[in-house]
Amino acid sequence: MLPRAKMLFNCVLVTLLLFGTAFGGPNPASNLKLEYLNSPVWGVDVAVPRFSWALDHTDRGQSQSAYEIVVSNSAGNVWDSGKVVSTQATQVLYGGPALTSDTSYSWVVKWWDNNNVEANSSSVAFFHTGLLSSSDWSPATWIGGDNQLRKEFNLTDDVAEATVFIVGLGYYELRINGQKVGKAALGQFTTFQQRILYDTYDVTAALKRQNAIGVALGNGWYAQPTVNVGPLSLLLTLRITLQNGATVVIGSDTTWKVIQGPVTYDDIYEGETYDARLETPGWDSTGFDDSAWTAATALKAPTAVLSAQLNPLIQKIDTYTPISINEPYPGIWVFDFGQNMAGWTRFKGTSSRGANVTVRHDEMLNPDGTVKNMYGTRETETYIFATSDEEVFEPRFTYHGFQYVQLEGYVGVPTFETLEAYFVHTALPEVGEINFETQLLNEIQHATRFASLSNFMNIPTDCPQRERRGWLGDAQLSAETTLHNFDMGAAYTKFIRDIRDSQLWDSKDGQVPDCVPFYGHGGIPADPAWGCAYTLIWNWMYQYYGDTRILAQYYDGVKAYIDNLTSMTNQTNHVLEFSRYGDWCSVAQGFGSNCDQPRPLFSSFYYLMQVEIFAQVAAVLNNTADAATYSQLASQIRSNWNPAFYNPSSHTYDQGYQVSQSLSLFLDTPDQADNAAVFNELLNDVVTVHNSHLSTGIVGTKYLMLVLSNAGRTDVAYDVATQNTFPSWGYMIEQGATTLWENWQSNNLTAFGSRNHIMFGSQGSWYYTNIAGIQMEPDTIAYSQIRFQPAADQVAEQHVSAAIRTPKGLIESSWNRIPAFCDAVPENNNVVLTCADSGDTIKEILFASFGTPNGACGNYTIDAACNAADTLAIVQKACVGKSSCSVAATDAVFGDPCPNTVKRLYVQAAGCAFNSYEHTVTVPVNSIGSVFIPKFELSNIVVSESGSPIWKNGTFVPGIPGVTGASDVGTAIKIEIGSGSFSFGQAGVPGTVVCASAAEHDTLKVACPAGHVISKVRHASFGDAPSGTCGTLATSGCSAGSAKHVVEKACVGRNACTVQALAKHFMTRPVCEMDKRTLAVEVACNKW
Repeated sequence: MLPRAKMLFNCVLVTLLLFGTAFGGPNPASNLKLEYLNSPVWGVDVAVPRFSWALDHTDRGQSQSAYEIVVSNSAGNVWDSGKVVSTQATQVLYGGPALTSDTSYSWVVKWWDNNNVEANSSSVAFFHTGLLSSSDWSPATWIGGDNQLRKEFNLTDDVAEATVFIVGLGYYELRINGQKVGKAALGQFTTFQQRILYDTYDVTAALKRQNAIGVALGNGWYAQPTVNVGPLSLLLTLRITLQNGATVVIGSDTTWKVIQGPVTYDDIYEGETYDARLETPGWDSTGFDDSAWTAATALKAPTAVLSAQLNPLIQKIDTYTPISINEPYPGIWVFDFGQNMAGWTRFKGTSSRGANVTVRHDEMLNPDGTVKNMYGTRETETYIFATSDEEVFEPRFTYHGFQYVQLEGYVGVPTFETLEAYFVHTALPEVGEINFETQLLNEIQHATRFASLSNFMNIPTDCPQRERRGWLGDAQLSAETTLHNFDMGAAYTKFIRDIRDSQLWDSKDGQVPDCVPFYGHGGIPADPAWGCAYTLIWNWMYQYYGDTRILAQYYDGVKAYIDNLTSMTNQTNHVLEFSRYGDWCSVAQGFGSNCDQPRPLFSSFYYLMQVEIFAQVAAVLNNTADAATYSQLASQIRSNWNPAFYNPSSHTYDQGYQVSQSLSLFLDTPDQADNAAVFNELLNDVVTVHNSHLSTGIVGTKYLMLVLSNAGRTDVAYDVATQNTFPSWGYMIEQGATTLWENWQSNNLTAFGSRNHIMFGSQGSWYYTNIAGIQMEPDTIAYSQIRFQPAADQVAEQHVSAAIRTPKGLIESSWNRIPAFCDAVPENNNVVLTCADSGDTIKEILFASFGTPNGACGNYTIDAACNAADTLAIVQKACVGKSSCSVAATDAVFGDPCPNTVKRLYVQAAGCAFNSYEHTVTVPVNSIGSVFIPKFELSNIVVSESGSPIWKNGTFVPGIPGVTGASDVGTAIKIEIGSGSFSFGQAGVPGTVVCASAAEHDTLKVACPAGHVISKVRHASFGDAPSGTCGTLATSGCSAGSAKHVVEKACVGRNACTVQALAKHFMTRPVCEMDKRTLAVEVACNKW
């Protein structure tokens, strides 16, 4: 630990031991970050870094009223902010004197709550500055000559502090005194002509009086043939402070020695060849004889800017052992690791000197069980043995996308220890977690997370095996999913800079390429659905993290990009016709870009969206002139949208594809009078034409799910999300996928497309926002106001839980539907049923069994081998019509249905008030929230918090700490809360079910009892007559997908309603062709 940091830490520790933490009140700030990174942060080259911390308090309804930051170095305090009256706890700017190069700093923060109660100081956090001037690299120079370099040096005293700054192009591995430095793997990918990144490490503990540095270099991207910017290159500065105060600087120069190492071939795509016979044991330690090595070659310094790598590094994260080993042909061994991943394998085995084994990786198998070469890249390691002893090898300068590995040349029979796989990716901190009752959704979420991580290798990539490039379309469409699951602040800060660097180097007139960094994949200018990543991720950094610095820093670049889009539009109607990819990989078009879908609509969609975002950002940055200019432009684009794309006779945009309807509805472009008809056409297409399946590609998929939910039809979106037949995410899982695919049918061996792609992962954020219900209130940022509004009344989940650890603190939403009013007891105990309100009575016994029943409440089943036949009648007689009853589970009451057997009594009742729904939420300090408790189909609703009523008899009941209000908002009770954790329960009386039907051309009439209103449309169909009886109606045969939506609009909230059974109300394009259709409706009536 650094000397000053250690001293300061000890002081804080003594303070905590003396005074402790108060019982109640504000807890010390936690999760301290600098520039989005947790302590310690090495290589800070930001002149004015930003601090953030999370807050916690034992009381509810709390916020920060003030804070104080103290920054120190070895000489003492550098900056004390003093007590700053502010609620700000993120994006807080350093306000002290200029930071100095290669300097260690520590910092602490304390805060005051809204009662002005002071918290104890936080734990100490640390950061170390980078080299803030190019002269600080002196005397180091760029060197090369071969792929293995070394240098020995001696010191005259013990080391007090030592920091190494290194650039190894393309990839490097740094070793000091025989040990690898750091956990990083692989390395950077940038527009190398514009910017090169250096890494910073604390190597104090690694140094001795006598030292050796070794660096192995690999091609990486820098020297990879398709990029080929320059030769293997090294720049290194090691800055040392000795215990006697003297300073020593060791730099890369021509006194270093070089040689060809055992890595004789390495390529990002093809793999690595390692000849162990060329190993030079001890080359990275002192006393090694390097007389056969040659002097390093001086290289011309690149013209690119040198910047610190202030983002998480690539690391080996998880280890996998095989789940099976097969031998499809003699000597060919195939290992299945059970999980598609990015990374590589470690080999362990014996052979003879000069013998070799090959280790080939891929995602799929051929029909004969051998590993398939899907993409024409070798993805193969070749290892040449040096001895006959056991040897261990893993590559350092390549990675693969794989689940299966084929081993050839192995002597003997391999074991499960012969190969192990490493999951390798940028070490993105995990901040989000969500769990469903439905296992299929959990498996899709798993596949989404693994696809996200497999495709983050210093930049967001498309796939880890074929292209491995920064396709912007994939990046922007998956970004919100990634933001919910991982801390992306530092990673996206780098990536936005990457886009800007590419804009400056590769293009002109503000254009950006399809791929960043751009080295030949895609084109310039980018397809607008790809290039929009610049604007969208830039803006999401503000929306999710409150980052206004990034808005200001790249404002001119984003403006230039949008202006370039404007220059390509039709100046008469503002339509942007340029497009390359359309709704890529849609079901309608199949894989590839040759499709007849309405590309100008796609491009214009992203053009309009970006213009509106830019106008809003301009207003945030107080650029009133730009805000006015781009707002006016947005209005012009909007006014021309419908004339350009809308067909009023069919209520469709272009050809009525799901994507066209969804994009237009998302932008709210239909006229108010046509909006319902446009949405009905979308519903018909999804529900009826495609049997609750999507037909969209990567663009349409994201917005289809959002548009359905925004219109209150999360039930339809949920049906789409939980399909397991083609095309769907569930189909991928059913076919064995453990990551998402590049297209909906990638399981076909002849289909071109990877099995590890994130571009169809946009649904992941929808899980959090619409199923778990964690949303930001409109027009707010950074979770300052949180809306908990899950669609618990629309999805077939009994329980869902989710949590997101934001920079402000933890947000949680966990809801549970209690499907029935039950009690279950063992023999010789009493079942007790009690209504919450003595004025209510038990109306019906739905299930009763004395014997050996099974199942959970709501799903009880009778065991025919042991069941007292009169149980139901006996319990009904004892309980129906009463507010409370007790029934003894004894042979004396029911008889003995199975002697010598331990029995139990299970009962499920209906009709009196019961807890139907529970919702637990957590709001971080400095935020407020609103919780929407669905009414379901209940009347006389009571909402409680931890057992105490907060809503009863239609009014708010005050008095519960942290609960500030409640109101009836139609289909839900809205509860206003401050910070803290809350547990809400709901009770109510089930409503009455009413059904009605009408033949086509007739008028359907449905009416609730007096004093009741239609609270929910449980079923609606227009087409074939439904199956079931009233209370259990279900769609049978063909039905217009819009039926439920049409009836809801006409009926919900009314005591009675009429709906004309006319086709024109339900469809424009014909669906359900038949002589005469039937309109059938089942509704719930409640006292609201």
